[in-house]
Formats: sequence, C-alpha cells, structure tokens
Amino acid sequence: MASEFPSLAHLGSVPQSLFSGTVAILAVAWFSVVLRVYVRSVMMRSFGWDDWTIMLAIAAFTVQCTYIIKASQMEMQPQKYNNVEGLSTLVTDIIAFSGSYAITGVFLKISLGFFFLRIIVEPWQRMVIYICMAISTIYGFIYFGIVTFGCGDPQKFLLRTVQHKCISIADVTIPASYVHTALNAATDWIMALLPIVTIWNLNMPRITKFWAYLLLALGAAGSIVSLIRFGYVEGLRPGKNFFKQSAKFALYSTIEPGLGITAVCFATLRPLFKKCLEGAKSVSASQNSRGGRKTPSMVPDIQLKGLPLSRAHQREGFRTFGESEDEDSQGWTEVSVVSQDLEKGQDSRWPQNPRPL
Repeated sequence: MASEFPSLAHLGSVPQSLFSGTVAILAVAWFSVVLRVYVRSVMMRSFGWDDWTIMLAIAAFTVQCTYIIKASQMEMQPQKYNNVEGLSTLVTDIIAFSGSYAITGVFLKISLGFFFLRIIVEPWQRMVIYICMAISTIYGFIYFGIVTFGCGDPQKFLLRTVQHKCISIADVTIPASYVHTALNAATDWIMALLPIVTIWNLNMPRITKFWAYLLLALGAAGSIVSLIRFGYVEGLRPGKNFFKQSAKFALYSTIEPGLGITAVCFATLRPLFKKCLEGAKSVSASQNSRGGRKTPSMVPDIQLKGLPLSRAHQREGFRTFGESEDEDSQGWTEVSVVSQDLEKGQDSRWPQNPRPL
C-alpha cells in the first residue's frame, strides 16, 4: 500500500513550469477583465449579465490559480513535504484546484452564452444558446461534486484513495473528465458557429464581417486548449508518479479557462482600440502641424462659376457659388483655378494671375 503513495521525487522542472505558467495566465486574464470593465462601464455604460458573470469567473479562476500556485511551491520543496502529512495537504490543494476549475468553467460558459445572445437574433439560435448554457452548467456542478467529494472529506482523499474507499477514479473520475472536456469544446464551437450563416447573408462591408468572425473566433478560443487537455486526462490516475503525470493536465486546466476569459474579454474591446487609434492619429497630425512650414499644396482649388441654383448647395470639401447672372445658363459655364499658394507665386508652373479657362 505504501508503494501506491505518490512521491515528489524526480519532478525536475515541472513545478517551476507550472508556477510560472499559472502566474502569467492569471496576470493576463486580470488585465483583460480590467480593460473590459472599463470599456463596458465607463466608455459604453452598458454593463450587462455577461460582464457580471465574467467577474464571477475571474474570481473563481483566481481561487483556482491560488491553489495550484501553492501546490507547485510545495512540490518545489520535496525535502519538506515528501511525507504522509505533506502529501495529504498537497493532494487536498489539488482537489480544491479541480473543484475551482469546474466552477470557473460554469461561470465562463454562462458569460459566453450571454455574450453571444447580444449578437444573435434568430429565435431558434437563441434557444440553442440557452440549451448549451443549461447543459454546461448542470454538468459543471456534477463534475464539481465528483472531483471534490468523490472520497467524502477532501482532507482525507489521499488516505481513502489508498484504502480504496472512494469512487473509482478509473471508472468514474477519468470518464467524467473526458465528458467535461469534450462538452466544454463542443459548447464553445456551437455558440461560435451559430451566427456564421446569418452574418454571411447580411448586407455589410467585408471588413465588418471580418471583425464579426474574429469576435466569434475569440469567443471559442478556449476550446482549442480543451482539445489539447483531452490528451492528458489519463494523468489523473493515482500512483507513485501522480504529481509528475498530472502536472501538464493541471497546466492546461489553468490555461483553458484563463485563455477563455482573456479571449471573451478582448472581444469586447473594439471601442477602446478604436479610441486609441483615433488618439494616435490626432497626436500624429498635431506633431506634423507644429513641425515647421506647411508644404504647399500642389492641387489647385477649383471654383465653379455659373452653377445653376439647383446644383449650388454646400458640400464638405467644396466651395460653391450662387446662381450666375445668366439665369438661363445650364451646366457650368466658367471654371477658374484659384489656389492660395499659386496667388503667392509659390509654384512657377502656374500663372501668377489666374484667369478663366
């Protein structure tokens, strides 16, 4: 029975990779959420249900990352924690991490569903979104119960696992993890693919359609990691090398919701990007205007004389005149070239005193 106890020996750089990866994705996720809150609450003043649920998701994700950061720090000190008491505490933290992961997924899928409900108008498509949200939420809580209370008291998980007093990890926990991973990916793709045909048939510029498709792709970005995570579910099997085998599974279980939160938040930041771009153009134009003498325009101003009153209306970028003295004239009877730069004699290729052509 002692041989079945997991060991912290020979982990190598696995704990360091897990620690740095978790800290990085947590920082990026929080950065994207802060930007989203600013855009929705300050710039647009339209803080909706998808924003509130993403706040719950980032809170649960923070708890999830806290437990795995603590666990990775313990794994970096095998001489201190490679004993029954230390390993029991470590396994308890991993169980708490798994439960937090399940709750994070629930809130993330609800937020993603509300996000797509903002842009989907077809009744049957909205019904599909609601069904996906309901299924992912119900199964998410079921999965939370399996991974958290599969052995009763989580603090006695290690001992009861060795004594075979828990639900079967091979027959229950691992298959449930496969279903949960597949359901996450399927939910993301169903929600993202639903509006494609509708957007394709809309009469809008291609660049607008491109941005719409990009938003849909960002919303489903987490599903890519879900598919990668699918290959590491077997790392949950107990044994002497449990911590080493489960490290990549834990890493992808962190990247998946972190990337999902980041992607769905960045999908809401177009107003901020637009404002920054306009600000950059304004600063560039201001610097050019203060950079010295303006470059003379080589394009003369065209003044149209003799324009009938029905055509003589003000337009931006044009200088027009009233009705000509000859009220019976039709069309344009006289064209003059009167550039200010030419009047100052700044270009010798044009006559100094413009005259009618």
